[in-house]
Amino acid sequence: MANPRLIKKRVGSIKNIGKITKALEMVSASKIQKAQSKALSAKPYAGAIYEMIANLSYDFESNEIPLMRQPKFTANDLYVLISTNRGLAGSLNVNLFKKIESHIDERGKINHNFITVGKKGRYFALTNGKLVADLSEEKERVGVISAITKIITEGFAEQTYDEVYIAYSDFITAFSQVPSVKKILPVSRNLLEEVSHKKSLEIVGHEYQNNPDLTQSTVKFYYEPDPISVLNNLLPFYIEIQIAEAIFEAEASEHSARMIAMKNAYDNATELSDGLSLEYNKARQSMITTEINDITVAQSVLR
Repeated sequence: MANPRLIKKRVGSIKNIGKITKALEMVSASKIQKAQSKALSAKPYAGAIYEMIANLSYDFESNEIPLMRQPKFTANDLYVLISTNRGLAGSLNVNLFKKIESHIDERGKINHNFITVGKKGRYFALTNGKLVADLSEEKERVGVISAITKIITEGFAEQTYDEVYIAYSDFITAFSQVPSVKKILPVSRNLLEEVSHKKSLEIVGHEYQNNPDLTQSTVKFYYEPDPISVLNNLLPFYIEIQIAEAIFEAEASEHSARMIAMKNAYDNATELSDGLSLEYNKARQSMITTEINDITVAQSVLR
């Protein structure tokens, strides 16, 4: 027969775990809203940058712009890997790492370099290539955007890296996060067309409308001092926006994944606690019944 005291102690421990997971679920739910607000506040600025660069890029050949240089062959690439700093986020990081592994396998024998944002991505970067920089210690991830932009733009302009990708968890809904690997350098007209003709830059059902007919507009724009200089100055901001959007999406994905994982943990703890409580009651009832029988037998003997 199970010991009722041990069962009761275990029930208490599970209930405490349930309280912790419920608290973590509520904290993550509140942080999702904050992450969404950050993403939405950047949409108008991002849309304006995309439209202006898309318009400018048709005025000259792409090889005139360092960040639009198309390499003859790819020998070295760079991944900006955005993972989480903490665990308890379900399979979010595992799915992202599998996506990157698949992408790396498809590219063949290339020297892979990594910039990591998030402690969970360090080991993956070290085992799959060279870790160029780890920016996981920053409390506010927004503060690392400029540093990442400087590293990748200078490295690409100096031909240290032939291609640059950003890997993150794309936030679809609170119940769905999709691992994504997106190419950000070299900037090509195909990528710019894809962005500028995108109906909207959406997150969690909110939309920011772009102008889909900008590149086909008959309006003539004049730039000072000249279009090449303007585009050279704008492209780093374009890269910054790409990185910022990925970071905001990754943050929202992390909090939503943790919220769902903690909700499942709380539900499991509640179910297990109920089952153990029933087992405790049965054991206690059995013990009481045994004691009553012992008393009854003892009284009958004394008579």
